[in-house]
Amino acid sequence: METATLPQDAEPTPKRAVLIANRRSRRGAEWFDQADQCLREGDLDLIASHPCEKPEEVFRHIKQAVKDEVPLIIVGGGDGTLSSAASEIVGSKSVLGVLPLGTGNAFARDLEIPADPQRACEILRTGKVEAVDLGKTGDRFFVNVATVGLTTRIAEELTDDAKRRLGRMVYAFAIFRAVLKAQPFKAKLTTDEGVEEHTTLQFVVSSGRYHAGPFPVTPDAEITDRRLNGYLLNASRKSVLLKYALHLWGGRQVDLPEVHAFSTKKGRLEAEPAKRVTIDGEVTHKTPLDFAIQPAAIRVIVPQEFGTTER
Repeated sequence: METATLPQDAEPTPKRAVLIANRRSRRGAEWFDQADQCLREGDLDLIASHPCEKPEEVFRHIKQAVKDEVPLIIVGGGDGTLSSAASEIVGSKSVLGVLPLGTGNAFARDLEIPADPQRACEILRTGKVEAVDLGKTGDRFFVNVATVGLTTRIAEELTDDAKRRLGRMVYAFAIFRAVLKAQPFKAKLTTDEGVEEHTTLQFVVSSGRYHAGPFPVTPDAEITDRRLNGYLLNASRKSVLLKYALHLWGGRQVDLPEVHAFSTKKGRLEAEPAKRVTIDGEVTHKTPLDFAIQPAAIRVIVPQEFGTTER
């Protein structure tokens, strides 16, 4: 019998791992035990499991795992947890394993990892190592999106309690309340394409493909294309939002005359008045926002067929 061999440039999938999960994420308490049991099956050597009730516990265990050079650090949580975890793991000898336990799970969707504990764990045991892009603003990395405007209003409505009670329906509730509060603002955008000024309700820049759940940022955006992709929703009237929402599927919002799409390696957004910035679902600071792509910044476990599925 012939022995299967890895491609010459492929990195062997690490088999020694720790599991660190945010039990306060939407599915954390419900799925942790199931995931822990599943990961112990097969040839994966799970040396420790850490169910955490507080974010500081999650990051303390991640820091220790990086320091101990654990080959595979599996992090369970939503995009906010994974965003902070990625900032710790970048540049280390460890590979990140993603266990989607949140509400939107945009980063997992980019990696083609389903929000199902059995299937996600199977990928962690049998998948391959892939280097994917991250965004960066200041000294913080982001795994999915940085946004200003309407999305920040939505993020403020997405409380942990609302996520647990309403599940994915929380987005409809949050969007409705956010639309009532959203106000247009003046934006000055600097990218590789030059400097432009707009009146906008929403700014989005992404290192991956998806945002706001299953919706592409642009039709051709990918988490391995070595670029940031984004858009501004240029409107002073909230009536435009309905048309925008109807075009989100497939990334078709960029076809609207009110939407200005862009692709760049770095950029800066200035807003008048200053606006709060949301990074991977968490409100962090105010504009101006400087952003840049970090190509192939982090090594992650993805399905063996990653990158071959036709969009």
